Amino acid sequence: MRFKEKVVFITGGTKGLGKAVAKAFLEEGAYVGVNGRNKEAVLHFEEEFKGKTILAFNTDITNYEEMENTARKVIETWGKVDILINNAGIVNPLVPSEKVKKEDFDRVIDTNIKGTFCATQVFGKTMIEQKSGRIISVASQVALFGEKGFLPYAISKSALIVMTRELAFEWSKFGVTLCAIAPGFIKGGMNEGFIRKEIFVDYLSKRTPVNRMGNVEEFVSCILFLASTEAQYINGETIIMDGGMTGYTQEPLLDFISKGR
Repeated sequence: MRFKEKVVFITGGTKGLGKAVAKAFLEEGAYVGVNGRNKEAVLHFEEEFKGKTILAFNTDITNYEEMENTARKVIETWGKVDILINNAGIVNPLVPSEKVKKEDFDRVIDTNIKGTFCATQVFGKTMIEQKSGRIISVASQVALFGEKGFLPYAISKSALIVMTRELAFEWSKFGVTLCAIAPGFIKGGMNEGFIRKEIFVDYLSKRTPVNRMGNVEEFVSCILFLASTEAQYINGETIIMDGGMTGYTQEPLLDFISKGR
């Protein structure tokens, strides 16, 4: 078991891709803490993994006090935190940039940037004190070249890439290293709505040189690799996992969707 008795915390880990990552770490022998804003999802997670070494919190990463209390309970229970996976995030309604609503922009920035930094800082302080830790943030390939309709989301995920580089520069001397993953369109998670329609699966598949979407198992495998000792010298970097899609965009997703209106 690669992560036996390692303490892992996953934001947004009660459902979707975060839950898949949590399950994988549990199978590898880790102690796993997760949080989520949806109380029912938290309760379902606790029930599904009853008897496992888990902690589940109904907390919001944008609430600093809640995240401080969450981190404190994790440390009180398991005495340390080895790995933080910044998985929680939201996407804005897909509209042209001139039509983005202020409240939608603020909501994405508050969650994806402010909330992720909040979780990173509260757990990072403990990692600095213990002189060890690994932080992995989930960015996106749209942060690298843009995607029509995704402006707030693209900005927020680009910020995570910069945050990863900056904190690696600052915290590595304390034994805390960071990296990020920039996935393309994954057949799962927040894309569940799209993949229920074959027309979208076909469209997104054709946008990649490998002619398919990524799958959840590939996403999870990349996270586990970056968290492992095999990847310990990868620091401050962002790993692009998009099937080669970056740089090959032809028709924006928003334009494709608009054709059906």
